[in-house]
Amino acid sequence: MSQYGGATTGHRTMLDALLPAAEAMTTAAESGATIVAMVQAAAAAAKTGAEATKAMTAGAGRASYVPLEVLKDVPDPGAMAVAMWLEAIASSLAA
Repeated sequence: MSQYGGATTGHRTMLDALLPAAEAMTTAAESGATIVAMVQAAAAAAKTGAEATKAMTAGAGRASYVPLEVLKDVPDPGAMAVAMWLEAIASSLAA
């Protein structure tokens, strides 16, 4: 996404959830966490990242074509989708 679309952290895209999730998973793995704990950490970080997109101006992706007043206080759908599927994976692994 970064290479072809030019998106980076802070551009209000799914990367705002994916990158913190990857960092959280790496940190958890390095501390010796279980797979379940690693995915739970990734899901929590993704949710936090997705929620943070509410305050961002869209710099890439589909949201960059939507007027700012429409996006106000609405998290990026792609970022929320990332958070949701990671939460579903974490829930499935914990069961």
